[in-house]
This record gives sequence, structure tokens and C-alpha cells, in this order.
Amino acid sequence: MKYLNITLVLFVISTSAKSQNSINLNNPISFETVRIMAKKMNNTSLDLNTIKGSPYFNDSFKAAVLTIQNIEGDNQIWLRYNGYNDEIEIRQSEKQLTSDEALLNTKDIRASFDGKTYQYKTFTTKKGVKIEGYLVILYEGQRYSFFRQDKKKLSEGRKAKTPLEADIQPRFSNISTYFMSSDNNKISEISMKLKNIIPLILAEDYPKMQKIKAEFKKIKTEKKLIELIKTLEE
Repeated sequence: MKYLNITLVLFVISTSAKSQNSINLNNPISFETVRIMAKKMNNTSLDLNTIKGSPYFNDSFKAAVLTIQNIEGDNQIWLRYNGYNDEIEIRQSEKQLTSDEALLNTKDIRASFDGKTYQYKTFTTKKGVKIEGYLVILYEGQRYSFFRQDKKKLSEGRKAKTPLEADIQPRFSNISTYFMSSDNNKISEISMKLKNIIPLILAEDYPKMQKIKAEFKKIKTEKKLIELIKTLEE
């Protein structure tokens, strides 16, 4: 899908520590950012009124904090994540209801909003395919990191075959996939099963893994996996 890149000029002022640590996207004198035109839903425009659900996990824009090259920003930008297009849309005014702009897909930017922190990453699927996209950072430790990919899938509708049946409306559905990395190496897709996680355990942690294996035999939640990682890192 084609879209236009728009680059805004970056200015950094150093008159005070506050200036150096503050990101204000509404003030081109004090900050630099890069943004792009937001993608359309697809090559042909979708009528969202005919589709059940939403391409967004939260339709509302939320006040956000950006971190760019270790510079933490203030809440002077509003963002929302489009799970269908896998992009973070930008709103620069509280009065703005829609957006034609999105964050540039770069690994230098972290965006924290709506209780989540997103970062553009390169990761590998179970089939060995290397792709790029936004991941939610669930845990970052000394040796291990744990991520979730939140996406929206659009299922096609279907006309009823008989008068006794009802039409099936097109709909967006949520899809979550988990990823893990060790020692900042490649980020690999995992399932919430211990047998799929053990291959990513570092050799130095394997003896400890064997001792606690029974305790973490069943991992059904993000919290439980994070508990396992923290135990290995103790």
C-alpha cells in the first residue's frame, strides 16, 4: 500500500534541562519529529458503518508519552493504535476527531498510551518468516524480553442463502500473538506453553529452569510467563 512520507524539521534547544527532556510536537522550535500520511483502510475504501467492531482497540485518542533516543516527552500529543493497518495515528489537538497522520515506522520511537507501550520491531514468526510491525512491550529484563502483537482481522460478510437465514455482517476480530527474546537476540514467536519457551532459555539459566519446571508446567497468562522470566533472572 502506497503512502506519502512527510518529514518535519527537528530542532533541539539546550537552554535548560527541562527543554532537553521535553517533547512538544505542537512547537516546531523546541522539537523535531517525523511523521507519515496515515494509510487508508485498504486500496478501496471501507465503509466502517457496515462492519461489526472497530479497527481500533480503543476508538478514542489518548494522551501519550513518546521516547525518542532516550528523550522522554510530555503529554502534548494524542495517539491511537489502528490494529488493522498496524499503525499509530496522531492527533495534535483535543478538538480533532479524525487523523490523516501516523507515527513513522521507526525503531527509535516508543509510544506509551492507553496503558501500553508500543515499539516498532523486527520479529520472526513460527514459520520462520521475518516481519516488522508494532509490538506491545510486556516485560523487559536483564536477559529476557516479552512482547505481544495486537492485530485486527477483517472477516468478510456473507449474504443469506435462504429467507430463513440472516446475513452475516463483515467484522473485525482481535488477534493476539506472543513473542520473546533472550540476550537482545532475535524476537521469536512463542505460544503460552513451556515446551515452546524452553528453547529460548539461555544455557546459563537452564539448570534453574529444570528446578522450577514443575511450578511453571502450565502457563496460561501473561502474568505467569513474566513470573517465570523474573525467577530465571533472580
